[in-house]
Amino acid sequence: MRNRQLGNITVIIVGALLGLGALGGACVAITKYERIEHGYVGVSVTKCSGGGVATAPIPSGIYWRELFCEDVVEYPISMQNLILQGPEGITVNSSEGLAVEIDIALNFTLESSKVPTIYSKWRSNIEDISHKYVRQTIREGLQLTFAKYTAEELYSTKKEAGRAEVEKYVVTKLAPEGFILSQFTINRIQPPPAVIAAINQKVAMVQEAQRSEQEVRKKQAEAAQSVAVAEGQAKAMKAAAEGEATAITLRAEAQAKANKILAESVTPALIEYEKMRKWNGTLPQFTGGATPLIQMPVR
Repeated sequence: MRNRQLGNITVIIVGALLGLGALGGACVAITKYERIEHGYVGVSVTKCSGGGVATAPIPSGIYWRELFCEDVVEYPISMQNLILQGPEGITVNSSEGLAVEIDIALNFTLESSKVPTIYSKWRSNIEDISHKYVRQTIREGLQLTFAKYTAEELYSTKKEAGRAEVEKYVVTKLAPEGFILSQFTINRIQPPPAVIAAINQKVAMVQEAQRSEQEVRKKQAEAAQSVAVAEGQAKAMKAAAEGEATAITLRAEAQAKANKILAESVTPALIEYEKMRKWNGTLPQFTGGATPLIQMPVR
């Protein structure tokens, strides 16, 4: 009986120890479990035996880390947006030494294979790196580029050229570090107010000169049109006069030919014939002492 009781106690103790072992193993397993979310990669940081950073990134999914000796730091590899405007904007100098305020927008991603190197170099999160290292790189590019141009050029004709130069500089600096630039825009370039006022005044003068030139061209066109109309009217009048003169000449020539033909056709015999044809045989009562002489044709 006593042996049976001792056996039961032994079974209970063994069972309890096994239960505690299983519970401890479960706790250890839960502690070692890590999940790298989609759109992120992990960086393995060893804390024991001198420590160090693994050179290969941890892909998204489940990862079992070393208990007490390993930390996992996550970095996003999805699109990151950095906006520098207002108080966070950048101010550089133009070629005249005038302060020019600039608002920037930048989109980039991290090259996953270089994420461990990024962590080793800066030991910070992506937001902190963006607002320090990336911002400083942009500022260097802006200062080197904008110092080539006047404030007026940066505000007007050279804005895009300057933006393209800065983008090229930033890509050259960031790409080797694992920052892949996808978009770089300059949303605002703000020279000193006096410069803007002078630029606006110059633009207004240019526009006024253009309007005056257009007005002069309009008046010149109207004058040319008036001259063309007058010349057309003069040509028409000349043509009409020449036509009328020609018509008068032709009529006169026709009348002269008709008169000539008529004169040539009137003979003495015809005259006497016409007298007889029109005489009714009655002598006039008053003749002034003379009797009309009618020549009768001789048969």
